[in-house]
Amino acid sequence: IDKPRREGVRAVCISPTQELARQTHRELIKLGRGSSIGACVLNKKLAAAAVAAGEGGGQGSVFRRYDVLACTPLRLVSLLKKKALSLSRVSILVLDEADKLLELGFLEQVDEILSACSASDVQRCLFSATMLPAIEELADTVLRQPVRVIVGEKNAASDIIEQKLIFVGREDGKLLALRQMVRDGIKPPVLIFVQSKERAMQLFHELVYDAINVDVIHAERTPAQRDATVDKFRSGKVWVLIATELMARGMDFKGVSLVVNFDFPQSTVSYIHRIGRTGRAGRPGKAVTFFTEADVEQLRAIANVMKASGCEVADWMLRMKPLSKQKRRQRAIKPLSRKPILKKAKALAEGAEHGGTVGAAGKARVGGKAGKRRKDEITTSQGGEPAPVHKKKRARPVAE
Repeated sequence: IDKPRREGVRAVCISPTQELARQTHRELIKLGRGSSIGACVLNKKLAAAAVAAGEGGGQGSVFRRYDVLACTPLRLVSLLKKKALSLSRVSILVLDEADKLLELGFLEQVDEILSACSASDVQRCLFSATMLPAIEELADTVLRQPVRVIVGEKNAASDIIEQKLIFVGREDGKLLALRQMVRDGIKPPVLIFVQSKERAMQLFHELVYDAINVDVIHAERTPAQRDATVDKFRSGKVWVLIATELMARGMDFKGVSLVVNFDFPQSTVSYIHRIGRTGRAGRPGKAVTFFTEADVEQLRAIANVMKASGCEVADWMLRMKPLSKQKRRQRAIKPLSRKPILKKAKALAEGAEHGGTVGAAGKARVGGKAGKRRKDEITTSQGGEPAPVHKKKRARPVAE
């Protein structure tokens, strides 16, 4: 696309999440500066306007001034079914995080989009940090005369990320290890990954009561809440962000110095995408992965990824028996069952039932008396810089 034509959408960038689509739109705006090439993200407001314009008028009145559209598959397919948008002029179709979009949950929607891009010369581009053989075979069915470009090591993490595995014994050890890292001093912003929204909220409440400037993001929060959380994390108002796999793919947070895999990744693909949130744009980063006795059987696969990117790995991890293909599939679909994280928050809730309260700003009161913060939870990092602890006031727990 060299210049605007005002004929409607000519390029479509598909992303698996709305957060990633918004990020793509921001980059499109930067790339289009000075060229008058119009780009938009398909949000609820724009979708409603397109539907209101009706058949035949949608393309002309709503999308005519946009050359490039960033969107998620479901929202785009919804417009196509309502005939509120035509993709007949599209000459470039981009699937970002293509391996995710070609999984069962998205594949049917992607097929409909491919069919709607009816121009004979449409160029299809697939991008991802990981592309497993089964997905590559599927991708070949939608590409004509494909050209493969590989940047760096295939299906490996960046070599500028310092990767570390920490054995914590049991589930209880994770919170102890994380608090020890805070005591030793960690440089924000920090991204922490857990395997479910329930565990995300549990860890959030634990860290809130530790007076850490923290927020949480997962699929059950509203789009407005998720957008606000992402914006606060980008601007530095939130120092620690707890996330599920929702944020593992593609999101570019400048300056993330540390990624913590609080829960062990379900696959090597998940691991590569999670730790890829740090070490971006040539900046070095660090990734720490906690593992328990229950996670040991999955160590070998992650250890191989670490070795491929130049990290030191214990020999015994590489000599472990690999998981069977069937078990790998099971782990990728269904994570291990784990003990709840809640400790302090649960104790405070129990105290509230006996006359205690939790203050409006997250300040703990048990049995009617203010809960005292442990001395070792207020620290400074090396060089005398403040550790990422919110000292003046405690963060308010997010209402769900």
